[in-house]
Amino acid sequence: MDTIITDVLEILKDAEDSISWEERMRSYFAEYICNALGTAIEWLDDEIVEKWKQEGWRVERRDKRTILTSFGQMTFLRRRMKKEGEAGCYPLDDAMGFRKYQRMTAYFEYLVAQVAAGATYRQTAAAVSTLTTNTISHQQVGNVIRAVGKRCEEQEDAQKEVADEGQQLREPEVLMIEGDGVTIRPQGTRNHLEIHRFQIAEGVRMNGKRRELVGTHYVASFSRQDAVDQMIFYLGSHYDLSNTIGLSNSDGGSGYEKEVFDEIIGKALRHEHFRDRYHVNQKIKDRVGWAGKALNKALHKALRERDWERVCTVLDTIASNAGDAQQMEHVELLKGYLQRNWDYLASLEGRGLGKYAGSLGTCESNHRMYSYRMKKQGRRWGEKGGRAMIRILTALKNGNLRKAMAAREATFQKQYEPNLKGAVRRALKKVRFQEHEGVKHGRVTLDAPNSSAMGQLARVLSAGVAC
Repeated sequence: MDTIITDVLEILKDAEDSISWEERMRSYFAEYICNALGTAIEWLDDEIVEKWKQEGWRVERRDKRTILTSFGQMTFLRRRMKKEGEAGCYPLDDAMGFRKYQRMTAYFEYLVAQVAAGATYRQTAAAVSTLTTNTISHQQVGNVIRAVGKRCEEQEDAQKEVADEGQQLREPEVLMIEGDGVTIRPQGTRNHLEIHRFQIAEGVRMNGKRRELVGTHYVASFSRQDAVDQMIFYLGSHYDLSNTIGLSNSDGGSGYEKEVFDEIIGKALRHEHFRDRYHVNQKIKDRVGWAGKALNKALHKALRERDWERVCTVLDTIASNAGDAQQMEHVELLKGYLQRNWDYLASLEGRGLGKYAGSLGTCESNHRMYSYRMKKQGRRWGEKGGRAMIRILTALKNGNLRKAMAAREATFQKQYEPNLKGAVRRALKKVRFQEHEGVKHGRVTLDAPNSSAMGQLARVLSAGVAC
């Protein structure tokens, strides 16, 4: 501890300004922590290897590995083990959850993925490089996104395999299910990619003056059928809907018809399907917005009161005011749309379900997380990168991204926690009494060849200022 305090004091005294001392302090402690952590991990390797030796394994060699953590760059040595008839391996890598060729810890990848969920790869790389002692490129961010997306997919598959049929199923009074799609621009020659989304909620509660959904779950995929299958599996493994009222809501587009929701909900006590009010209002605006405020108001009132004759009367009046054939055609198209969807336009109150008013129509607003990240600013996506980002965004919405990234954590703690604690204590003791190499005060940056006059001058000056 005395050595640390001495070094810190030296940094404070030698600081050029109010920023430089904290910059150097961050680098100093990042290096110290990474050294301590690397030493602790090597001690853990010692203890793990002893167990493997008892099972007939032998040490083939010791190899160095460098990996980025949230503290900085960590380097350590670990043993490669070999056994007759078995493939060589690194027991420590498996214990720590370090994948082959992995350059970052799971936690650091988790942090990068969270930033990348709201920013471009270049912005994420800049943020990480600014706020940590690590420097990463936008290409590395892309690699992280694909790796994290794969971990999310693996976790989903694992949950399906271990689904307990005997678990307690929830029996809510009502279950709201909504679905819609988001079109994004792809890379390459394809015209578009569509994100298919479904969401469920068990109810609505007031948070101050705002309504918020409770008991939510979200699924999303480039494949509509995959999204449907995910919903069916989730509902089947978590709910008994035999005494539940199912409320579904959609814009009625291809893949989001009532029949699709019938398949998802299954055998519920009752199923009521609704045409999404936002899309209905948008359709009216697009078709007859030109008719004026009074006629549009009259049309909406007739729809609320479920008076089809009055709807037709208002539309006939609008048609008589049409300025050209195109406007006439729009009136007819709107009439056909309203007639086809008439059964689904009835309100919750009109179906005796007024107690659930305000619970539907949130799917469009929940698009924002996806549309902002994947659609705005002219962004384009490849199939793999887009699929990975969808899984990350969905995991964040469901609050289980950390769980997916820490899937191996429980196994590690169960098997190695006692040894790890001992290793950390010994490593800290070892680091504490090591002679510190000193503090680097700075160096001259060079934007010229080493053989040039400026390059030679830089070497001289750097040698003079280094401790």
